Amino acid sequence: MADVFNQEFVVALIIAFSAYIIVRGIAIFFGKAGKGYLENIQSPTGRLYLQLIGGYYIVSGVLGLIIPRLDWKTEDIYFAIAIFAIISVVFWITIDLSMKRSRKKLQQN
Repeated sequence: MADVFNQEFVVALIIAFSAYIIVRGIAIFFGKAGKGYLENIQSPTGRLYLQLIGGYYIVSGVLGLIIPRLDWKTEDIYFAIAIFAIISVVFWITIDLSMKRSRKKLQQN
């Protein structure tokens, strides 16, 4: 699998996708995109949620840019992907539960 990252086309795709994710993250971070994440939440923490989600996208894009430059073995790549997947699941579950809690508080008031 490590030889796959030596192919120029695959590396170009990874870099292009990572750059897209970074640009998307910056747009979400500054509130120019990502309003669908908030749906009808008009709470003071809504901006914080957009910043957290935007930051997640930016970090993901930067990690994607780093991957082709690493000289890892296949096992190392799989281990890194597994760790990132676990962190991502925990992040998105936490954000989702926090947004639902904010929505319930807003509806009660």
